[in-house]
Amino acid sequence: MSQHLLDPSWLARLERMQLATRKVVSGNQAGGRRARQLGSSMEFADYRAYVPGDDLRQLDWNAYARSGKLFLKKYLDETELHVTIYIDCSRSMGYGEPGKMHRAIQVAAALGYLSLCNLDHVSVYAFDSGITASIQGLQGKKQAHRLLGFLSSLKEGGTGDLHSAMRQPGAVRGKAGISIVLSDFLFESGYAGGIAYLQAARQEVTLVQVLSQEELQPAYQGELRLIDSETSQAKEVSVTGLLIEEYRKSLSDFQEELTSFAYGRGISFVAIEAEQVLESIVFQVFRQAGMIR
Repeated sequence: MSQHLLDPSWLARLERMQLATRKVVSGNQAGGRRARQLGSSMEFADYRAYVPGDDLRQLDWNAYARSGKLFLKKYLDETELHVTIYIDCSRSMGYGEPGKMHRAIQVAAALGYLSLCNLDHVSVYAFDSGITASIQGLQGKKQAHRLLGFLSSLKEGGTGDLHSAMRQPGAVRGKAGISIVLSDFLFESGYAGGIAYLQAARQEVTLVQVLSQEELQPAYQGELRLIDSETSQAKEVSVTGLLIEEYRKSLSDFQEELTSFAYGRGISFVAIEAEQVLESIVFQVFRQAGMIR
């Protein structure tokens, strides 16, 4: 089940990483993040792999003697982060080969898996004009099979509407945390309202725009009948070089607008192509963007 979502050969690299957050988290359960206030209990919670820069005093030398690998003990004074991933499953996300939705699901699998390995609380919501499926409150590496099973079951839905989906009861967590939205953001009703609703719920928002190479550099020409995948509306179009240039400019303007909107609100924004290799997206694009570390 997990083989087509994540390559087992680089899962160990994912386990050594974590989502970057600008906020210091707090809570009362075991996790992989440093809390605002240290807990009074030094009860052992779990292990995690050593990462350069970690406190060497926390190394478990007995574990090293057994395995030859460096591990740190994690205690109850390290606290969890709530991570919520929203996947756009509207019909437009099925475009491309591989489809944008398939790549978004793989990205969600990678981000969810590394979060589980850090004992973060992970929830995933699929949406079109509403929440179509969800799995909530997963914690710990042992929950990875549930995460991957849920992601593997997702199907394309109908017309996308981010604002409507985010306002559905239960769509946004009450606790502060990180919310990652994976979408092409090509919503007829726009994206600003839905994102603002997430921020109002104390979410540190990251937008990951997924577009296909054919959307970025279309190779169409001649007389065509184009059909909207979500509304089924058709339009006869004479595709010329001039029209393609106008399309590219409109798309560029849209991406610049989305980028400016995000940065203006203190939101992280990353653009990826569906055809990019997943390993490159995670370990190069996301690391360079500061999403993970």
